[in-house]
Amino acid sequence: MNNMKPVLKKTLDLSLKRFLESKYTIVYCSLLLITTLVCIILEALIVDADIKIYSDLQLVDPNITAYTSTSIHVSKTGSDGVALGLRRLKNENVFFILLSLFQLLLGLDAMLRQSVIQIMAHVTNQYLSIIFVAMQIVETREKDEDVNQKILNLIQSTSPAKSTIQTYFLVALRNGIGLVVVMSLLSLIFTYLCYQLYKQFGWNIYKRIGADIQQQHRFKLTQIFFLLLKLDAFFQLVLCIFYTVVMSQEAYYAMWSVDKKKFVGYVVHFVVTALLIPALLLARHSVITENKAIMGLFQASQIIMIVDFIVVLVDSAGSWVFWILAVCVAIFLCFVTVVVGVLVSQNFDKGLKPYMQRLFESYEDKDLLNSRDHVKNEEWLIDEDYSIPQEHK
Repeated sequence: MNNMKPVLKKTLDLSLKRFLESKYTIVYCSLLLITTLVCIILEALIVDADIKIYSDLQLVDPNITAYTSTSIHVSKTGSDGVALGLRRLKNENVFFILLSLFQLLLGLDAMLRQSVIQIMAHVTNQYLSIIFVAMQIVETREKDEDVNQKILNLIQSTSPAKSTIQTYFLVALRNGIGLVVVMSLLSLIFTYLCYQLYKQFGWNIYKRIGADIQQQHRFKLTQIFFLLLKLDAFFQLVLCIFYTVVMSQEAYYAMWSVDKKKFVGYVVHFVVTALLIPALLLARHSVITENKAIMGLFQASQIIMIVDFIVVLVDSAGSWVFWILAVCVAIFLCFVTVVVGVLVSQNFDKGLKPYMQRLFESYEDKDLLNSRDHVKNEEWLIDEDYSIPQEHK
């Protein structure tokens, strides 16, 4: 525990230094916090409206209370279809809240490591999020029409729940539109800041690596690989945990005597989910130490993950476009990670390893060099701010 205190202090010191380095980093970090806060608040209001719509529908249509399908499986009746669509919409909004938190961490980490590639990925995700929210608005409108046509118009009851359902749909639509407008404006500002930070951090990369074009290319390729690991950590983990919950709800763990394939699939998926984060950490370690054996094990785990996601896609075949798209994105990320991992491993033993120190491994060395006025001769670490002693050269 005592060993964690110096690391935490150094992390906070470096974070503060990086976040306050220029007016652009200050504005970028401030916008990150504002964007995350706005997105979470508005999405939370939308989720609350979705939950209240579902609750009120149960009051006017008893058939909705006893549904049998999960969020990923096909509905059997009209009422169940409406209920299923509402549950899916709520799950999509929860996913977007998690994505907003991931975007915050990705952006702050980009500032901490001064990674141009991560900043570009963050801005790209911002625009993709706008498209996602716009699709949710359309989907919410469609669910409103389904509820009216398939449930409310067929019920003679004058229950006050019928009017409140329409009110909650209106709340969800207004918050969704507001979210699109706010995110669009903030994304334009992020784009401008990305350009300015590209120039600022690009110079830092030159100071770290030098004028060697090939070494700069290897450096950027490694940054891309690290970015893919972070994207994998989010998409793979969220989808794996979600489907593990679904399989548990469907009692796959008790299907050995009924359907051995589903039981085996459940066990394999559970093991793959449990080993996901350790595998990603090993992948990063393999790059830092330039260990091809560990990289090979990680690539094998990603191939297993691809197979697992394909099985999940087949098992959950249905009409939920969001789920199908999300799983396909996860499969694509797995494939790209394997390919980039192969390219990165081909750069092992080509002079990049000295730059692969951990964040604070040369913390004291930099202070010593600064005190001796040796700043001009510093070597720079990959993604880091601390220099390498001359004996590493």
